[in-house]
Amino acid sequence: MYLQRLKKLYPSIMELPKNQKDIHPDYKWYQFENKIIGIDKKELTDKDKILLGTFLSSYQIQLPAQSPREKDWAVRIQKKTDKNLGKEGRYRFIYFRIDNGQLDPIIFKNTLQEFFNGGLSVLWNNAHEGFIIEEPNSVLEEEITYHHIADTLMSELYVKTNFFIGPYLENDKVLEDYMQQITKMAESSSRKMDTPVMDYTEGYPLFLIESIPEQQRQQLSEWVLKEFLTDPEALETIWMFIQCNLNVSETAKKLYIHRNSLQYRLDKFYDSTGIDIKQFNKAFTVYLAILANMHNNQT
Repeated sequence: MYLQRLKKLYPSIMELPKNQKDIHPDYKWYQFENKIIGIDKKELTDKDKILLGTFLSSYQIQLPAQSPREKDWAVRIQKKTDKNLGKEGRYRFIYFRIDNGQLDPIIFKNTLQEFFNGGLSVLWNNAHEGFIIEEPNSVLEEEITYHHIADTLMSELYVKTNFFIGPYLENDKVLEDYMQQITKMAESSSRKMDTPVMDYTEGYPLFLIESIPEQQRQQLSEWVLKEFLTDPEALETIWMFIQCNLNVSETAKKLYIHRNSLQYRLDKFYDSTGIDIKQFNKAFTVYLAILANMHNNQT
């Protein structure tokens, strides 16, 4: 029924099976149920593309041609060499995901290149996710961050992009496992936190909490948070205090409350639980308990 309505709006609509390789390059392609549909780009205004993109996922079967450097990286991933590259040769992978495949991969890569010094290497998993490779001869321009890139893509191209930043490596022995682990952590993090950029130090606790059996997660949250499990205001206060690196002034500012009000809430938590959240090791346990509670509420 919906397809028939689209055909009335866009007479050029074509239907193709997903495994079709030779498709018309002048058509914009979308996933629709179990079909691939294409519409002549001449019939689509910018407004039409935005509208269609809200309820249809873009379909891409062509990715940017691999550069010689990208081909070298593909070989390195397969070889798993144990040569120590040292700090001068270290690199890291940044996982990215384009929301709903809303941006052509070639445009995406060309846009990214503007933020980098040197030639940029991108390895694609599919048309909407893959890895950016930062290496000594290809780094971000000075003062540019992935938060800046995500903001630019959203403000100028209306595309939501998520980045997950992996640790630096100095050899290729664990590269394939490294990529798989980053992908898993990125997917786990995206289910818990709605943030455009996260690195592995932030994502690892989320990943670990997800791997804990449900009974232990429940136990952790109940033992540590006690009656505050059902107190959203208290949980928000504690969470913000930890996010602000246990800084009272910064937390009060972020919550728009007086320092004394914040101190009262922290004292109340201490009196009930016996946990002094101003101590780092205690704060970390509370942080894990809140993550466990968040996970329990989402399942």
